[in-house]
Amino acid sequence: MSRLIATLAATAAAATVAAVPLLGSAAPAGATAYAIQQVTARDLGPDGPWLRLQDSASNDGRPAGVQQVTPFADPARFDGSLHLAVAGGAEAQQAQAAHYFNRRVPFGSILSLPPSYDMYVRSWTSSPSAVAYGANLQLPSFCQGAFTTLSFQPQREADAQGRTGAVADTWRHFVAGPSSQWATSRAVGSFAAGSSHPLSAYAAACTAGGDGAIGVIANVGRLGDARESLDTYVDNIAVNGTVHEFTTGRTPARGRIATTAVQGGGSGRGGSGGPLAGSVTFSSPRSGPLYTSVGTRLVFSAPRGLTPRDLTVTANGKPVTLAAGAGGTLSAVVTPSAAVDLGPDGAYRTAFTVTGGGARGSLTLTAELLAQGYQPLQATAVQARAVLRR
Repeated sequence: MSRLIATLAATAAAATVAAVPLLGSAAPAGATAYAIQQVTARDLGPDGPWLRLQDSASNDGRPAGVQQVTPFADPARFDGSLHLAVAGGAEAQQAQAAHYFNRRVPFGSILSLPPSYDMYVRSWTSSPSAVAYGANLQLPSFCQGAFTTLSFQPQREADAQGRTGAVADTWRHFVAGPSSQWATSRAVGSFAAGSSHPLSAYAAACTAGGDGAIGVIANVGRLGDARESLDTYVDNIAVNGTVHEFTTGRTPARGRIATTAVQGGGSGRGGSGGPLAGSVTFSSPRSGPLYTSVGTRLVFSAPRGLTPRDLTVTANGKPVTLAAGAGGTLSAVVTPSAAVDLGPDGAYRTAFTVTGGGARGSLTLTAELLAQGYQPLQATAVQARAVLRR
């Protein structure tokens, strides 16, 4: 136990990541004020505020899996995430990243702002039987003076969209609310080892001086079968009023729209409504985020408004059906014929043509990068805008 306390003290001294206020939680529809602490690759390791499995001497000789900050885009800010994975065989048994608080936090305080996090399981590198378990949150804690680890069990819980357990190849947001079950690793107080209870039960029973949570851990394990593999990503861990947001620390993707008048087709920008050819290009910087299964939303607008009869649009050589939107806008979602990712130092391009709209005044195109998030083709807030006709 002395090693654990020493780790707590050392980590608390090292936890100097600046916090900035954020309105809204990590949840898609949250309304609680949190602080954000960004966690980059340099914050994960023996000298950082987040410790890997192998950074604790108590884990000497225990093979560790993958524990790293990667460009894989999360569903809330699309700027990277924490990768935790174990592979089949003896080379890896567990993967985790742990952050220790600078003080003991009573369970009632933890419950007043329920913990939450985002989690993704990659199907083709995970055993099918392990997918539903995903990565879990843990609270290293004391109850009646005895140490234990409380584990949130996503396989038994519903996410923010009402789905139980992890689902492969899509991000899910879990909130550990009042009815959520936490399993205790050891017998503490009146709770048997391995039994599960809501945090409110621990809050009522763990009332000795020094009782409460001393940190938070994102964890992936073998579930007792050395043949299993489990490949996960975790981000936006909200606990004790702070969202821990894993990021590459790089700028997000950028968008650019280029257009030219089609030869012999009119004056283009001159306002005749003649055909224009153009392209939308999104690029991610070197060491920037990795956006998966991307698409493009095209939104056309004009001062006098537009109807679907005003424009004829193609994208990647195919006709596009335009839907009417607020303010007289027209929009369409364009996806590649096969799944395409936009990775660091890469680019993703959508070619288009536009005819018409000249009688409506200036014609503006706003393009937005879409990517896999809580659902396919989620908006990423990466946009490009250009006036096509004046």
